[in-house]
Amino acid sequence: MSVPTNTPEMTNNHASDSGDNATLIDVADVEEITPAPSKRRMESRRRILAAARALFVEKGYHGTRPQDISKAASVGHGTFYLHFADKLECFLAFAEEASAELSVFIAEHTAEQDDPEDALCESLKAIFEYSDANPGVLAAALTDISVLATTDGEVKLPTDRWAEQWRDTVCGWQDEGVMKTDLDPLFAGYVILGIIRQSGVYAYRTNADQNAMTRDLARVILRTLMPTT
Repeated sequence: MSVPTNTPEMTNNHASDSGDNATLIDVADVEEITPAPSKRRMESRRRILAAARALFVEKGYHGTRPQDISKAASVGHGTFYLHFADKLECFLAFAEEASAELSVFIAEHTAEQDDPEDALCESLKAIFEYSDANPGVLAAALTDISVLATTDGEVKLPTDRWAEQWRDTVCGWQDEGVMKTDLDPLFAGYVILGIIRQSGVYAYRTNADQNAMTRDLARVILRTLMPTT
């Protein structure tokens, strides 16, 4: 839910009968007079999202209730619903936040990589690096909640969003001739996402060497999707 913006007010207390001298109060003046509500609203949203993040990681989506989030954020239960229509909307905001953070990690790693295998390796390293810095966040954000998003197709789930990002990468590889052109790029995006998810579980359970694993994983993905010669 977006924060309401202050609108200019029109007053003609000192106007002539024709209204030519009506005075428009500047938006900046209004904000200077009443800045507190907007700041409080932004701060309460930040606290709610931070609490939701911790609880989704600790208890999972299904084990977390809106009242748990409100309590952890030290806000009234009604305040939660000032920002989010329900738990699903809050979860999607959390997942979007995690996705934006991960995108920064990946961009930093791949900024100077032109070779597909090197770029993929660096992307995978960024994912593992983010996971190490934010334990449990990606696993929580990738929770399968598809049965809950039933309405009108306007809700984009985290898995769909990340698969679409990989689809865009695959399209680029296809344009460069290093990927099969008859392969559905969105399908390939979901395949890559699934491989990464499962390999991440394996790496965590076995304490695998990340450098060796990312190189092997990149080769598996590229060999699977590259044209046969």
